[in-house]
Amino acid sequence: MSNACKLLKILSFFFFVVGILSAGMGATALFAGSAAGDITGTMIVSCIVVIVLGVVEIVTAVFGIRAANNPAKAGVVWIWSIVCLACSVISLLLSLPLLGGTGSSIPDFSGLIVSIIYFVVANRVKKEGMDLSLIHI
Repeated sequence: MSNACKLLKILSFFFFVVGILSAGMGATALFAGSAAGDITGTMIVSCIVVIVLGVVEIVTAVFGIRAANNPAKAGVVWIWSIVCLACSVISLLLSLPLLGGTGSSIPDFSGLIVSIIYFVVANRVKKEGMDLSLIHI
């Protein structure tokens, strides 16, 4: 297993845990705000984005673990890493005060950085998988 595959597997396990936590926290915030009756439209959108991002991270992690074990299947995780990257950008934009966010964009910014790293590593594993498939032909 190459270093890129090992790193992809480690990042995938990290994404899996963070995805579960994100989806859980988003759902908790949505239900708690609804129960309290003081939830705004911006908060609803932010909670839904956090839930969607958590689910996307879980799916990306599952495909990442699969691709780390078999680099020939890395095309799917590469596509999901782009989706995860797009969701991270949306989450970062929604945290900006200009768009009604709280201004606490440091967690969103760090999530974007991790998503960029994940995309780069998935791209490397994808290239390794393409190289391996050319060797077996």
